[in-house]
Amino acid sequence: MDTGLAGKVAVVTGATANIGRATALAFAEEGARVVLVGRDEEAGERVAKLARENGAADVLWRAADVTVAADVDGLVADVLDRFGEIDVLVNNVGGNSGVTPFVSTTPDQWRTDLDINLTSTLLCTHRVLPHMIDRSSGRIINIGSMSALIGDPFMAVYSAAKGAVHSFTKVLALEIGRSGITVNAIAPYGTIPDDFAAETSAGSRFHPRTGLFTQPEFSQSPDRAAFRRTTALERQTARPPEIGAAAVYLASRQAAFVTGQVLQVDGGVSLT
Repeated sequence: MDTGLAGKVAVVTGATANIGRATALAFAEEGARVVLVGRDEEAGERVAKLARENGAADVLWRAADVTVAADVDGLVADVLDRFGEIDVLVNNVGGNSGVTPFVSTTPDQWRTDLDINLTSTLLCTHRVLPHMIDRSSGRIINIGSMSALIGDPFMAVYSAAKGAVHSFTKVLALEIGRSGITVNAIAPYGTIPDDFAAETSAGSRFHPRTGLFTQPEFSQSPDRAAFRRTTALERQTARPPEIGAAAVYLASRQAAFVTGQVLQVDGGVSLT
């Protein structure tokens, strides 16, 4: 299937690990010009090398913190200077600062989770959108979460922030649909790297040494059972390339009539 993505400029935030990494490589396989955004320089260079090997027409690695407006401004300016256009924006950055009951959390933790998941999406979209409107063309893909639809215990603010991402997706799709731009979201469930050491970065929740979800206080906690939902399939977790494939579809010419949707890639967990 010809997705029409060859030569297109696709910006993927949080591209150094897990879903973002797989999504960037999926666009590379389509022959896109891929912009990798993250904070871990070493991991970014590794993914850039893989993207080139996977067939990307061109690759730009750009270190940036997309929760900071000045970093986002500099990122977008650099991409437009290098390529002259942005066809696809994948707002993938996300995460959570802890796994604790809401009553034990603090306003600082709330701000961190809201910034990572929601503010990053708002900043990147707000900066890229005028360019897409001027060109009457563009695809915006936000990575949400099944947490927004069914809730993750002990991750109340993360779940709420992802719910806001879903709502933002729908409203923006209504606002700009007549500008030739589609806006969609993907709601993954339980997406875990196949190789934690090779497929994570320093800031990843799955990093084998520093990741939130790999630390003894989480892995050995009785609260971990609250995260173990049952899918409708034999396999209970998604693989990162499956989310990348969904992003490629939503960016493809075949999805030109799809907008304002939250595509669940959840193994049927919402059915059980």
